[in-house]
Amino acid sequence: MIEQRMKKILVPLDGSKNSIRSLNKAIYLAREHEATLVFVHVVHRLPKKEGKIAPEKGISQDEPTFLLTARMLAKKNGIASSGRILTGDPGHVIVDYSHTHNVDLIVIGSRGLGTFKKVFLGSVSSYVMQKANMAVMVIK
Repeated sequence: MIEQRMKKILVPLDGSKNSIRSLNKAIYLAREHEATLVFVHVVHRLPKKEGKIAPEKGISQDEPTFLLTARMLAKKNGIASSGRILTGDPGHVIVDYSHTHNVDLIVIGSRGLGTFKKVFLGSVSSYVMQKANMAVMVIK
């Protein structure tokens, strides 16, 4: 078997327990493969109705504490990392980002902080598994 080295691992984070578990697994994998980590947090925005522009209220673009913590934990483990805050539908944004930024692996929690939950997998992780064209590791 030929072992493929990963260079860039994408870790979507939302502060949930499963996203913290995915962070820990991604740090382990990054150490093993000498890879960099990219942490993303997607602020969910519903599509705006045509002709009506709703004002942006209540969403700060300041980096959430869990992203800062993730970057500090990566640094403590000697892993290069970066963090991004993106907006839109989380599943679509994660997949689009992974396709345009040469990601080798996505490590994602099975369920996040979303209001609606599917029976076995969260809707975001399920979408990412189906649509991403690279390896996806779902952490429970």
